[in-house]
Amino acid sequence: MHLDFMRDKSKVMPQIESPLEVTSIRIWHCKYESLEQINKCKNIEVLVIASLPAEDFEFLKNFKNLKYLSVVHLPKINDLSPLEAITSLETVSLSTLPSWDSSGKVSVISTLVPLASLPKLKHLELFGVRPENKSPLELTSSKSLVSIRLSKYAKKLEKELYESTGITNDWAPEPEFRN
Repeated sequence: MHLDFMRDKSKVMPQIESPLEVTSIRIWHCKYESLEQINKCKNIEVLVIASLPAEDFEFLKNFKNLKYLSVVHLPKINDLSPLEAITSLETVSLSTLPSWDSSGKVSVISTLVPLASLPKLKHLELFGVRPENKSPLELTSSKSLVSIRLSKYAKKLEKELYESTGITNDWAPEPEFRN
């Protein structure tokens, strides 16, 4: 079952009926102060969030079936290490708001190592999300990555990443929402 929450002005996320039947959720620019309601949805495979209220990714640790994670606007996130617990992840897309592109703003995270360690991660997009060292080369240790799309990285470092690994500069697949 798929759930869509679009531009909800409520501060509290609604109760989710039959949470174990939910396999995909899109939470798009809602005003929720917390996403704790989704913790009951243990079978989520696809999660798309725009405007993440959380300060970290700890709330995702119990999603053992999560394959697809897309987060647009994650201004409070600076540590990706909680994602290491989600070994089923195949696609991760993290990005700043499109309006940040022209201003040059980025979300700074401590390191990309947690992403490189994910055993099934095939597709990665990092748009305006960059480690403190400004380099994508920590991703060269990944054994599973097939494609990476980047923005706000030095072109020279991107080229080195692609040439040293054979990873392509292709878009990640779109999420599939099933009812």
